[in-house]
Amino acid sequence: MKNEHFPVNAQTLNAMVSSVGALAMVFARQLTPEQREGMATDLAKLAINAEKNGDPVLETLLMDMHRAIR
Repeated sequence: MKNEHFPVNAQTLNAMVSSVGALAMVFARQLTPEQREGMATDLAKLAINAEKNGDPVLETLLMDMHRAIR
């Protein structure tokens, strides 16, 4: 396999964020409604911790995933 390196720029970072969100959504679709709610709750808790730790970017990304899987 050819060694590929992606440039560190907005396009690459946006693609990474989108792919992680897509993985969360695909995973959540396989869960029961109760498990999905638990996953959403866990993401919300992680977002609260990110806020407390002064990381608004992580907080926003986690809340976006939380909303997407609910």
